[in-house]
Amino acid sequence: MKASDLVRMANQITDYFCIYPKSEAIDGIAKHIQASWEPRMRNALKAHIDAGGEGLSPLFLEAMTDYFKGPKSPVKAAAR
Repeated sequence: MKASDLVRMANQITDYFCIYPKSEAIDGIAKHIQASWEPRMRNALKAHIDAGGEGLSPLFLEAMTDYFKGPKSPVKAAAR
């Protein structure tokens, strides 16, 4: 899949969630990517973000920063 297609779809998802409070939007975007995008698409998206993320909305980039860090686990939080 072309990066331009991924960017277009990612920004459409962001447009949908941008009316929500920021924390809910970030969570919704990340959950949508996890639930709806196949691993090849997520990997291509990660590569595009690592290359600078050209064309992606700032809200989407913020959501993916948290997403690619991994799940927030109460066990990890307690260990800190």
